[in-house]
Amino acid sequence: MYFPSDEEATGLRPKVERKPPTTFSLKLTSLIDMFTLILVFLLKSFSAEGEIMTVTEDLRLPESTSTKKPVVASIVAINQEFILLDGAQVVETGTVLNLPPDAKIPELRDALMTKRTLAEGLGQVDEMMDFTGKINIQADKNIPYIIIKKIMMTCGSVGYNDIMLAVMEIE
Repeated sequence: MYFPSDEEATGLRPKVERKPPTTFSLKLTSLIDMFTLILVFLLKSFSAEGEIMTVTEDLRLPESTSTKKPVVASIVAINQEFILLDGAQVVETGTVLNLPPDAKIPELRDALMTKRTLAEGLGQVDEMMDFTGKINIQADKNIPYIIIKKIMMTCGSVGYNDIMLAVMEIE
């Protein structure tokens, strides 16, 4: 003879004891490894030297195979319209072109003299900030050489004799 079990007779399943919910634990070792790899990748992708000189969009510098890195100094930028000293417009390029061949640029000379006086004053406070006579020249590759020559002569007359011409490095 067949006797149904309690489960079959009542149609209910027996109560199953439930385990308390377990807490979720985070495996930090693999996360730390992943973040370390990301950090190393980001550090490798950035230049360690930083950018010393920014070139405006309207300037196309001449190309060169020189590998010498620029130094921090004031920048004279020459584009088709203006001559700029550290980003401030000094004089129009067309005006400089009309000057005699051996003439110095009075507006640029005055601006450079102001910078030199300021640097010498700071040099009395801190020797690290003293006047060094270094200047960077950024000239568009289509600028006539006579303008660059006048700028170099003007810089030299004020004491900026360590002149560096900015170029784009050929890769």
